[in-house]
Amino acid sequence: MHAHPKHKTATPPGRRRRIAALGAAVLAVLIAAVSLAAPAEAHTTKPTIVLVHGAWADSTSWDKVARQLKDDGYRTVTPELGLNSVAEDVAIVRTAVDKISGKKVLVGHSYGGIVTAGASYGRTDISAFVYAAALVPDEGDSIGSLGADFTPSEAFGHLIFTGEPFASPAFIDPAFFHQYFAQDLSNRQAATLSAAQLPLNFPIVTTPSGPVGWHNVPAWYAVSGQDRMIDPAQERWMAARVGATVVEYPTASHVGGITRLASQFTALIEHAVRSTRVG
Repeated sequence: MHAHPKHKTATPPGRRRRIAALGAAVLAVLIAAVSLAAPAEAHTTKPTIVLVHGAWADSTSWDKVARQLKDDGYRTVTPELGLNSVAEDVAIVRTAVDKISGKKVLVGHSYGGIVTAGASYGRTDISAFVYAAALVPDEGDSIGSLGADFTPSEAFGHLIFTGEPFASPAFIDPAFFHQYFAQDLSNRQAATLSAAQLPLNFPIVTTPSGPVGWHNVPAWYAVSGQDRMIDPAQERWMAARVGATVVEYPTASHVGGITRLASQFTALIEHAVRSTRVG
């Protein structure tokens, strides 16, 4: 018995053209659907978030905020300050920013606000400033002069100097760190932050700031309502002077706004990005 060979039926040219046209139409619809479904962010490059730590801290104080920003698709940079001089720290941050392409958002905690002010001078690539319990100087201001009309921190009576008092690097006595720097954190969390302290060279306190770059740049400021390092009234005054949009964390310690309340502060940074994005 012989098998009969199968014969393929030729598709008429007109039908082939209709099939090709239908395929092209379906492909066009799919492409359009994908384009509509893609978030607007896909067409806009996010700025890099530069997180600048304060005195008696190091870059690990930003760990929770940095992790959440990265989870949300942001690139972060956390330069390590030397805390030897204002000029040296400004140069450290300026060098870090120079290596980043595109727009940047500068975020400063505490003394980090002094540093971001100087490092941003003369730049056009800073889209926003975000501050957490930060010192924000104008040209000629020092840490000491900014606090002259406000309640000073009792923590200054509990410094351990590595050399001549008030002329050398100093730590906050670990026995008092929790009480003044991080009273809203657990003993374990405060001890971890205390162990990470970098000493502040005390002459920084009286060093006047050079030209600053925050004028005419949008700013957001998170006030720590229970700050025992910087008078919350001083924080409100500095925020008003820079024209910042202000939020307040009523129960936050000096560092609580970027640790215990890291999620809220991360959301504030991302709000600043959305508010200043072009395109």
